[in-house]
Amino acid sequence: MSEAFIAPTYGEAFELRRQFRQLYGNGLALDYLFAAVAPTGAQLEAWLATDANVVAYQRLIATAVGASAVCASAAAMAAVVGSATALAYLRDSDTGRAALLNSKTAMAAVVGSATTPGVVLASGAARAALYDNETAWALFIASANGRNALSAVAVEHSTSSASFVYPAGLSVTSRAVLVQQKATGGGATSYAGAQADTYTTTSAVYIDRYARVTGLANRTTSTSVSSQIRFVLMQG
Repeated sequence: MSEAFIAPTYGEAFELRRQFRQLYGNGLALDYLFAAVAPTGAQLEAWLATDANVVAYQRLIATAVGASAVCASAAAMAAVVGSATALAYLRDSDTGRAALLNSKTAMAAVVGSATTPGVVLASGAARAALYDNETAWALFIASANGRNALSAVAVEHSTSSASFVYPAGLSVTSRAVLVQQKATGGGATSYAGAQADTYTTTSAVYIDRYARVTGLANRTTSTSVSSQIRFVLMQG
């Protein structure tokens, strides 16, 4: 993860504003986000109630240099994660989303919030990008807020088949996170993985996994018992 995403100094921010105006003719969002006193999330949310400000913000995060500058600034990111509108625009912009996942500063802001990880997971494109980004995934899953967000949207699947069964909506190419796993029934064993016994348990209560698996399926030992998993589909 590059820290070309180091927060800009005052001089660098001034130069960024100058270059941005030359290229795009409007530094309104830069001026607002990088003011001497950064806005709060509530202030940014109110600021984005004006159409012209929305256009300026979207234009800023649509550029690699603009999105990276926002994501590298702890103050700017504190405002973004405090504004549902600003965060959604950043998440839904291809350039903004890439900058978000590639910045340790931005990811720290995301996982430092109890609600922001859930906002990220609400987008299929963001889930897929998170799944594919090794460093961002490690930061996300290392945080209680990230794990809680995954658990909150996890879907349960149960099978009594001795052969691997894909949960509804999953296939051999589907990217998913195995959140939890358990076995139900006397002497039951639950097996889960990509058509392999990678994750095994005899626990009758859910145990945490939080593991990425492409082609997630599960099985058990006999038709008289069951294997239960909770998972999140990490794509649109």
